[in-house]
Amino acid sequence: MLSGVVLIAAVTVFTVGDEPGSLADALGSIAMSVALLAAAFLVPGRVIRPWPAGSAPDPVKASGQLRSAAFLSLVFAELPALVGLAGSFARGVWLPVAIGALFSVVGLLLVAPTATRMREWLARLESAGAHTGL
Repeated sequence: MLSGVVLIAAVTVFTVGDEPGSLADALGSIAMSVALLAAAFLVPGRVIRPWPAGSAPDPVKASGQLRSAAFLSLVFAELPALVGLAGSFARGVWLPVAIGALFSVVGLLLVAPTATRMREWLARLESAGAHTGL
């Protein structure tokens, strides 16, 4: 995913022209990127809900919740680059995609589903006393 974001930005910067864009382009890209990265950090907390204490172990359901949380956080982390791509082509400037790609790379590095993060999410699932079977 990281290489895709970098490739999108590089191709767009060399394709749209020499104009970087205005201050409004930069501020709009920063605001949009911050909002999307905030969503990337908040989504796992909304998707992963603690299971009731008396629940039977269900590893399929548990892995589905973990997979959904990981997928949605990665999608939201990559969106700044894709929205910046659309903004760059719409305005004919390269600054929106460059800013979006920068935020996306940082976001992907911070929200990627590492083993530690997956263990934390699993602990959140089992925090009410239920066992997921994972």
